[in-house]
Parts: sequence; C-alpha cells; structure tokens
Amino acid sequence: MGAERGIIGSITGSPLEKEKTLDFSVLTGVRSMIETMPLKRAAEAVQKMRSGDVKFRIVLAIGDQSNAHQ
Repeated sequence: MGAERGIIGSITGSPLEKEKTLDFSVLTGVRSMIETMPLKRAAEAVQKMRSGDVKFRIVLAIGDQSNAHQ
C-alpha cells in the first residue's frame, strides 16, 4: 500500500500574502505579544490553552521566565 495523500494548505494564506504581512509589520512596527513560561510548567501552559486563558501566543522557554512581552 502506498502513502495516503491529502490536501495540504495553510490557514494563514499563501507565501506571497505572508511576505506582504511581514513587510507590513516591519514598516509599521507591529510586534506580536508573547507570553513565555518555563518548560517545567508545560502542563500548566497546556491547561491554560485548553481553558482559553491564554491572552497572547504562549511559548515554552528553557529557564525561569514567566512574563508577557509586547
């Protein structure tokens, strides 16, 4: 049996649209808001995501960081 094939795409747009978005963010100074949590709190981060309590993008970091960057 061969490998199954499916439709592949991106919910964020085409490569050209992504490039235009990045160009816009550079020109206007738009920056993402990221909440970091230490890797040792990964279970807590997953629970926050599942409960809908994440206000920003959440990133697991190596070390004792727990803050929001703007």
